[in-house]
Order: sequence, then structure tokens, then C-alpha cells
Amino acid sequence: LEKAVSNLINENNDLNKALEKADAEQLNGLASKLAQDAEVIGNASFVGRELKVKNPDMLKKLGFQILNELKGSGLIILTAIINDKPSVVLAIGDILQNERNLDASRIIKEQIAPLIKGGGGGQKNLATAGGQDSSRIAEVIAVVKAIIS
Repeated sequence: LEKAVSNLINENNDLNKALEKADAEQLNGLASKLAQDAEVIGNASFVGRELKVKNPDMLKKLGFQILNELKGSGLIILTAIINDKPSVVLAIGDILQNERNLDASRIIKEQIAPLIKGGGGGQKNLATAGGQDSSRIAEVIAVVKAIIS
């Protein structure tokens, strides 16, 4: 019985590792596709999408990956409804931060969080928000796009 339990625990650990690897591969592929499909607005590459992901951490990882692929000129706003609550990630490349004096944390706190009746924060290049009201989640993308349009 002890050996059977130990085998089940090991098998469960192996399956969890395989699932994490599959999730990472799926995120990499999605990040590449979204970066390739970026809309060019002036000198910026804009990616604004509502996605279906398992958790806010996956949304954040995806934002980082797309930002890296766009090499400093990217403005990325990703939204998702996770467990009936809105989740948002805003990532801004170094070039845009400097040229346009953009701060992801400030934008999240002042413009995005109020739309979804939530809160958020982060750094100058990447910030996140969560909220209670998902009815205006489509507006989030439009608000961010307007910043560089």
C-alpha cells in the first residue's frame, strides 16, 4: 500500500510537470502569433486582446513574452475573465516608455482599474489589475489603444 501511494504521488508529479510544459509551449506559440499580428500605430506595435487563460499568472507571462518579441516598441493590453472576474495586464516597451513618458502602473491605477471596479499596480513596464465588474472589459482595450492613437 505504501509503495502504491508513493507511485501515485510520483505519477501525479510527472503529470503536473508535463501539463506545465504543455502550457508553456502553448503560451510561447500564442505570444509569437499575437506579436506577429500586432497592429502598427505610428512607431508602436499594439496588441490588444481578450483571451481565455486559466489564471492571471498566465496572462502576465503572456504579456512579458509578447513584450520581449516586440523589442521595446510594444504596447500590450491583455484581458481575460477568470472565475467571472476581469483580469488585465498592461505591458509597455522601453522605447515607448521613454518617447511618450508612459507608465503602465499609473495607467492601470488611473484609467483601467476604475473601469473594472478594481485595483492594480506594478512597475513602469508591466502592471496588472483585477476587478469585480467584467461588463466593461472591452473598453479597457479601447482606452489603452487611444493612448497611442
